[in-house]
Amino acid sequence: MLDYSNLKSSMWFSAWGVLIVAAIYFRPLMPVDETRYVAVAWEMWLSNNFLVPQLNGSTYSHKPPLLFWIINLGWGIFGINEWWPRMVAPLFGLACLPLSAFICRRLWPKSQAYFIVPIILIGTFYWGLYATLTMFDLIITFWTLIGILGIIDIGSNLQLRGSVLFTLAIGFGVLTKGPVILVYLLPSALLAPFWTANEKELNWLKWYAVILANIVVGTAIALSWAIPAGIA
Repeated sequence: MLDYSNLKSSMWFSAWGVLIVAAIYFRPLMPVDETRYVAVAWEMWLSNNFLVPQLNGSTYSHKPPLLFWIINLGWGIFGINEWWPRMVAPLFGLACLPLSAFICRRLWPKSQAYFIVPIILIGTFYWGLYATLTMFDLIITFWTLIGILGIIDIGSNLQLRGSVLFTLAIGFGVLTKGPVILVYLLPSALLAPFWTANEKELNWLKWYAVILANIVVGTAIALSWAIPAGIA
């Protein structure tokens, strides 16, 4: 019997693979952003200073360090190369496909729309473009989806797992692109009592207390880098 779930996943991954291979094969790193971000990661590697990103010897305070850390981690594992920095954002984009499908199934369990969602993402112009660029957008999208999944879990009596996911999304989202992660997650979190599965049984005071505690802990994760970096 044909396994349709595997067939669907293969279609997602195949479309993603064609997109990424074509982008890496047919174009170089694009100025100004891609070349700048790889240059910051390279300077981090050369200076062995993983706390404060730098560009041309000056502090690079425009973006947090998570992308540069991941690039350096890959260089440490695979050696210095050009392909690894160009794979970081696409790999996060790949992870967003099953995440989006899973969230769709959690929200609409009786619908088959979960299969269509990744196909729509891959076929969208801006998604297809940014999925091939060494930038922060697909990484912050990944953490946003993790946060949304955490909110769904908290509202579905999976409070511990949901709190962990939401906290990590806040912390690593800030380390990816700064406090903008709150712009993406706070509206969903604040309005969740109106759309979660157990909205009739939800204790609003407890809900907002849990969300606030998760935000505080997530912020502490980001501050564990930001404070030492600021001092340095």
